[in-house]
Amino acid sequence: MTDELINYKDEYGGVLLGASSLTGRYWLGSLWFYQNPNNAPDVEKCTAGVQLEAGLTDARWIDNTKVIVGLDTGGIEIWELIENYHTFVHVHSSLEHDNIISSVHLSCDNKRAVSCGYDKCIKVWDVETLSSVHSFRGHYDIVECVRCHPLEPSMFLSCSQDNRILLWDTRKPRPASVVDSSPLENSPRSLAWQPQSKNMFAVGSSTGQIVFKDTRTSIGTPLSFTPHTRDVYKLEFCSNRPQLLASVSEDCTTVVTSLDTQKQV
Repeated sequence: MTDELINYKDEYGGVLLGASSLTGRYWLGSLWFYQNPNNAPDVEKCTAGVQLEAGLTDARWIDNTKVIVGLDTGGIEIWELIENYHTFVHVHSSLEHDNIISSVHLSCDNKRAVSCGYDKCIKVWDVETLSSVHSFRGHYDIVECVRCHPLEPSMFLSCSQDNRILLWDTRKPRPASVVDSSPLENSPRSLAWQPQSKNMFAVGSSTGQIVFKDTRTSIGTPLSFTPHTRDVYKLEFCSNRPQLLASVSEDCTTVVTSLDTQKQV
């Protein structure tokens, strides 16, 4: 059994924990909610839990009760917490990806979701109906991560094992443009927009390097530091202190770095 901390929201007062069983005859998953984060990951102390028919790869809060999850079957599902957060009920599901979903994210207005996966495909979903409104194949290899713009609901970033980072704007007839990834030295694995910033983002690499830079070519001087020794598979900025960047790596460490000093805090 492998457990992964999925998503935490201060304003909702709880934490989501996703689990996938990869050792038995059936690869199943489960989703757990803890009203008190200190109780995680004790199953006996969870507020609500539900078994899924596939392994869970990512999850995001839609609002204070609904959660959207990505599965290793290529499926997307929405679950809702009812009865004072004590019961998960299934709301919608859709199976349009042809392989494992690697990342799911919500637009800043929470009306659209973006997913990507091992099928090299990116899909944009209407959250209300869970119907796909766009399907893009701009990458040539597995798409590792998608992150929606913090201010523009039609824009998002994606990165892939094809070594490229793309900036998308679904309002344009040619929605994708390549973002210069230098000085990133290896394949990008994770992304994060700096909160309330139009252009600044961070990208983590397969060798532990993190680069913080502007999406606009040749504007500003990128920051580069290497707090890890293996894949950086998750990046997250602090919402009220956007100069703090948390990173999680396959070297089994979590690091918080101040971008002002490039030192760990």
